[in-house]
Amino acid sequence: MTLFLLLKVVHVLAAIVAVGANVTYAFWLSWAGRDRERLIWSIEGVRRLDRKFANPGYILVLVTGISMVITGGYRFAQGWISAAIALYILTAIVGIAAFAPAIRRQLAEAEADPGSEAYEAAARRVNLLGGLTTAIVGAIVFLMVTKPI
Repeated sequence: MTLFLLLKVVHVLAAIVAVGANVTYAFWLSWAGRDRERLIWSIEGVRRLDRKFANPGYILVLVTGISMVITGGYRFAQGWISAAIALYILTAIVGIAAFAPAIRRQLAEAEADPGSEAYEAAARRVNLLGGLTTAIVGAIVFLMVTKPI
């Protein structure tokens, strides 16, 4: 097995873990309903999944992706690679600057009163940001698979 193929296997597996973890968040949060204890447990579970699986997976995706470009005869100037990197950076910014604070706010509001308007607003924001992040990651997957530009 070549180094490039090994990197590709690790890249795909890391993407599956990272994206797969993120896709489960909507299930976790909807399953909890408005039960305070289940909501707190679910939100903390989402945060744990992010820290232990999704975020390390996304970092590994970046490292292996860059390594594949260097070892596999691709160029960073290729449209699909540069677009995917730009979207990756956008996803990181959304995750760090918006999603992480939003999920912390949702947890705080769930601890205070999951039936409140403040909780509803926090939950809507998390859902919106989660959907946005999923859409961006979906675009990256599309670029990686189809290489359209």
